[in-house]
Amino acid sequence: MKKVLLFLAIIAVVGGGYAYYLYNKPVADTEDIKAAYELSAHDLFSQFESNENEANTKYLGKMLEVSGTIRDFSIGDSGELSLMLNSGNEMFGINCGLSKGQDSRYKNYQVGDSIKIKGECSGISMDVVLTRCIIVN
Repeated sequence: MKKVLLFLAIIAVVGGGYAYYLYNKPVADTEDIKAAYELSAHDLFSQFESNENEANTKYLGKMLEVSGTIRDFSIGDSGELSLMLNSGNEMFGINCGLSKGQDSRYKNYQVGDSIKIKGECSGISMDVVLTRCIIVN
């Protein structure tokens, strides 16, 4: 009985240590990840608009390089930067949440400028959402 309890305690400690490691594991830098797809903001939005399930299967969780024109800039309550790309739809677009350290690149652009963004696709929630974005050009 003591051997079983000792074995279970060892398993619990090893499992807890591994869980702690996975929880604190650093996320790969977006700049180091190659984009799975390169497309325009209009094409990306059109694919989600016409068949969301198929677009989710193809793009969800993948790194995308999206080009388009800037519709809007915003700074969130906690200081996170984001920009909206025109999608060809007047109400919705591509919402790009920028990674930290993009401040210097962000300031070089204005509404209407062409831009290329690389980020991870999180699906559609009215807008197509890209996270961990960096400005490529």
